[in-house]
Parts: sequence; C-alpha cells; structure tokens
Amino acid sequence: MVLVDDHLTVRAGTRALLEPEGFAVVGETACEREAAVIVAQQRPDLLMLDMVLHTGPVLAAIAGLLKAAPGMGILVHSAHEDPALVRGALAAGASGYLSKNTSVPELVLAARTVASGGRYVQPRLGADLADVPEYARELSPRERQILDLLTDGHTNREVAAHLAVSVRTVESIRAALRNRLGLVSRADLVAYARRNGSVRAQGNR
Repeated sequence: MVLVDDHLTVRAGTRALLEPEGFAVVGETACEREAAVIVAQQRPDLLMLDMVLHTGPVLAAIAGLLKAAPGMGILVHSAHEDPALVRGALAAGASGYLSKNTSVPELVLAARTVASGGRYVQPRLGADLADVPEYARELSPRERQILDLLTDGHTNREVAAHLAVSVRTVESIRAALRNRLGLVSRADLVAYARRNGSVRAQGNR
C-alpha cells in the first residue's frame, strides 16, 4: 500500500490504523509526481490518495498513476465530499471513494475491498455511483450551480465565495466535469452547459 496525502499526521494515522490489520505500507508521499515513481517501483495493490494536495486537485493524475502500476486499486480518501468529486474520481479510474470522516471499521473494509480488486464508495456518498454508467452524463445541483456562475463570467474565487466553498473545491469540480465530459477548457464547459440547457444565461455572453 502507498499513502499519498499532504498531511503528515494523516499518513501516520492511516498507517497506524491499517498496519495492524495486515496492510504493509511500502511508500508514502505528499506529491502525486513522487507517487507515480513509488508505485512504478513498488507495484502496490492499493494506493490511498487524497483528492486535493498542496499542488492542487489530483483528478488529472489518476490515469497516470494507474498507468504506472496496472492492476493497482486507487481509494480516494478525502475530506471533500461533494458528489461531483466522487463521480469525477470514479470516472478518472479510482476504484473507491471514502470520506476522512469515517469509522475505523469502514476504513479497513474500504481498503481491503479496493486492494482485492473490488470497488467501494462510502454509502452516504452514494455507493450507486460506482455501478451506474449513466452517471457520467448527469449533473448534480452543485455542478449546475458552478456552471451557471462560470457562464455568467465569474472567476473561480468569485464562485467559491458565492457558494461558500473553497477555491480548491471549485477547481476540483471543474476538473471533474472536464474529465467526465471529455472537455478541455472553460469555454468547452460553457458551450456544453448552453447546449444542454444547464445554465441560466442563454444570451450572447
């Protein structure tokens, strides 16, 4: 198992909880680039990955991490619980998603499930998201709110202030949307929103 989290105490705590359950931690880091090197060398069964590191959202790194260690399961272990991020992580290739606000038994269960090749999404975050292919074409209310505000011309910081969330959360949801919908830029997102009637503004913005 490899741990990727930019909080040293979180990594230490996760190690302390899982090693007595039979897990062997073969590496840990706070950086997704270092993680790619570690997993390529160690080929672990499980990578536990925080959704947002000090370098920013990690959605775009998931595919590269899987390429570095084919067959490895990725369990996102994050304080970010927005459904859009759960969908984005699963669409990017993660096998599971677990809140940091969870019980020790569930942490162990999720880790064992993903390490053995299964999929696990914390029930209250929407376990059915892992099994319904159509989810990639559906937008949550929060995703629609963000698309509305972006199409209205607001910056990430303004969107975050309006919705009372962090700028990193807005960036993560935008990245999740782009990845899930196969889009590249902000302009692509706005065009998608207008085509699908997902935004208020339909004028000449």
